[in-house]
Amino acid sequence: MQETSWSTFGYSVDVTTDNSTMAVIAVPTSAFSQTVPKEILTSIGIVIFGIGICANSFVLAVLLKARRHFGSSVHTLIANQSAMDLFACFFGACTLVTMNTHGFKYHGNVVLDGAICVLFEGTALTAIGITAEIIGLIVITLERYFKIVHAIAHRKYYRNWMTSVGVALPWIGAACLILFPGIASTRVVNGRCIRMGVWPNETMAKVTMCFVFTVITCYT
Repeated sequence: MQETSWSTFGYSVDVTTDNSTMAVIAVPTSAFSQTVPKEILTSIGIVIFGIGICANSFVLAVLLKARRHFGSSVHTLIANQSAMDLFACFFGACTLVTMNTHGFKYHGNVVLDGAICVLFEGTALTAIGITAEIIGLIVITLERYFKIVHAIAHRKYYRNWMTSVGVALPWIGAACLILFPGIASTRVVNGRCIRMGVWPNETMAKVTMCFVFTVITCYT
C-alpha cells in the first residue's frame, strides 16, 4: 500500500483507497448555510440565475444587432461581457437544479466521474464565467481609459486584432485560474465530490482560498 501525504486545511479526513492513503482537506460549512434551509437557498439561487439568464439573453441580442450598425470595439467587448454573465447564470442554474432533483451519481469511471465532479458539482463552469466577467471588466476599463485619455495614440495604434484578444483573454484567463486548480484539487472520494479539497500542502490550499475569496469579493 502506497502512502501519499496530503495537507489538511480546516480539518482532515483519512481516506484509504486501494493503493494509497491520503488526508482530504475538508472545509467546514459556514454557519449561514447550516441555519438557512437548503430549499430556501435553492429557490433564491434559481430566481437569481433565472433573472440573469433572461436579462443577459435580451441584452446580448440587442448588442449583437447594434454591432451590425455601429461595429465598434466596445460593443464587441460588452457583448462578450454579457455572454460571460449568461454562461455563468446558465450553468449555475443547471447545477442547482441537478443537485436538488436526482443529484450527481458516480459509478466508478475515473475520467467521467472526475469531469462531472470538477465541472458540474464542483461548479467550475460557473466559476469560470464569474472569473471571466471580472477579467472582462478590467479589459473594458483599460480599453475605455486609453480610448478617452490617450485618444490620439488609440486611433494611431489600435488594431482590430486587439479586440479579438480582449474577447479571448477573459475566457482563457478564467480557465487557467479556475479549471486547472480545480482539476488538480477536486477528487471523488467514497462517492462524494470533494471540491477543491485535496492539496499537496497547506500553503497551496491557503493561497487558493484567498484567491477564491478575492474573486467573490470583487464580483459582489
